[in-house]
Amino acid sequence: MIADPRDERFAQNTLFSRRRARRRPQPQGQYRLPDWVWGLAIGGVVVVVGLVFVLFIGLGGSGGSTCDSELPRLPGGADVSAEGFREEDLLLGQVIGFLNGADLDNAFASFYGDGHAFTHNIDPEIRAADEEAAKRLCEAVLELETLLESNSTAAMAAATANLRQELQDAAEILGFPRPGG
Repeated sequence: MIADPRDERFAQNTLFSRRRARRRPQPQGQYRLPDWVWGLAIGGVVVVVGLVFVLFIGLGGSGGSTCDSELPRLPGGADVSAEGFREEDLLLGQVIGFLNGADLDNAFASFYGDGHAFTHNIDPEIRAADEEAAKRLCEAVLELETLLESNSTAAMAAATANLRQELQDAAEILGFPRPGG
């Protein structure tokens, strides 16, 4: 049943009524900006704040790389020798094996220890010999650290293999025999 406008219980729709169409008189000398101008201004402010955030926080990716400077040193040693690189190569091989077997607990336990410290603490020596190789190693370390927070064991294993490759290259740069053959 449709309500009759003459019915006393009928509530008028003020959106399309003549009452809404009437404008209130404005006090003399004051001008009211239309709503679309306010919306445009607020939208502009939001865009500017977003751009400033992206540029200064570094989410744009165009800022300076984290790998332009050395990785922070971690507690633990960095045996800068052929034996140290060989042990790290074996450890990363174990991590890859654990990841391929979907054994995340052992993969994390193997990597986050002396092996993780080695990847950070070897950076200054590699950076002194070859800046670009140190940046590649740094990027591989950061990629693996980021992926270890995800659930993709395949991506983690690929990142670990990439880190292993970069460490093998670094051993050769420092004049040691290439670990792993």
